[in-house]
Amino acid sequence: MADAKPDPAPVLNLLNAFRSSQALFVAVELGIFEILQASNSPTSLEVLRDRVAQRQGQPVSPDGLDRLCRTCVALGLIQTPSPGLFALAPVAESYLVASSSTSLAGYCTHSAQVVWPLFGDLSTAVASGAHVWQQAFGQPGSDVFARIYSTPAAVLRFLRGMHSFAALSAPSVVTAFDLSSATSLVDLGGATGALARAACELYPTLRSAVVVDLPHVVADAREHFAPPPGGPCDGRLSWLAADFFAEPEKLPQQVDVVVLSRILHDWDLLRCRQLLALSYRLLRPGGLLLVAEMLLDADRVGPLPVLLQDLNMLCQTHGRERSAAEYGQLLGDAGFVGCDARKTGSYLDAVMARKPSGPQEAGEKPSDTALNGCV
Repeated sequence: MADAKPDPAPVLNLLNAFRSSQALFVAVELGIFEILQASNSPTSLEVLRDRVAQRQGQPVSPDGLDRLCRTCVALGLIQTPSPGLFALAPVAESYLVASSSTSLAGYCTHSAQVVWPLFGDLSTAVASGAHVWQQAFGQPGSDVFARIYSTPAAVLRFLRGMHSFAALSAPSVVTAFDLSSATSLVDLGGATGALARAACELYPTLRSAVVVDLPHVVADAREHFAPPPGGPCDGRLSWLAADFFAEPEKLPQQVDVVVLSRILHDWDLLRCRQLLALSYRLLRPGGLLLVAEMLLDADRVGPLPVLLQDLNMLCQTHGRERSAAEYGQLLGDAGFVGCDARKTGSYLDAVMARKPSGPQEAGEKPSDTALNGCV
């Protein structure tokens, strides 16, 4: 028919998308997944209501809770093995229970408390081209973090969420390129060490992997995320407390691999150039720079998750997401050669470039190496 209109489903799905996210966030906040996991058997709404009320320290509406739980069933997070009973779905047991080694519950809480309000001021961020911490919270970002993460338990919950996010991609990132010739690695801003740990586990020839981060991060990482004694990383994975912008002299020198995982996307061009210059100095001639970031397509209009993350960076940092060609230009301008980019199929992609091994290689034009490799 001439007047037939397109299917409205894409628009309707977008109209409802934020409701799904909020249902997830509230279910995590109320501890529904934790309670169902601890129950070890299907749980009635009455029992679940009592345990949620006890956990929250206040009464909970049985009608409201029933509506939320049935929504979580439709989202695939909860199961109903029989009418009136609820049980944890496998995906929630793996990713939404705090005790799971792959739990994203901490990141759900972070998204609800921090990312959600920032995205509420997306229009301001788009209009100004700058982050919106002050508009969303009435405080600078550093003060917001200090207020929200004011207890050791809150900090640990956040770190565990970020660790699980990193661990999901780490094996794919470190195997996107062959690192088997490397014996030393430095991960700048590596926090809990998920990527460095994956490198140690997958490359037995890697003798030293040093994770550099700020002192308070390193203290928590050593206490809660260090690999067990006697494991494949024992004696090979370590942390170094340092501000790599202010204390570059503390960092290992002449290393085989420098890793920048989700670091460059945080910063403006000037800071990115400083980070790449530092990475260049730390590497031995012929050493490798491994960048782990989400990659935009060449036309910069996809993939959707990367574009949404790019808006996230607009709302809360000075940074942005980039395409492979843009990373090629950035790394080539910093003196690196042989740039190559790989889509990993996981949350993060990988870009590799090399410090020239001698004057002749250093004389290559970026357009001969980085741009043609990173496309």
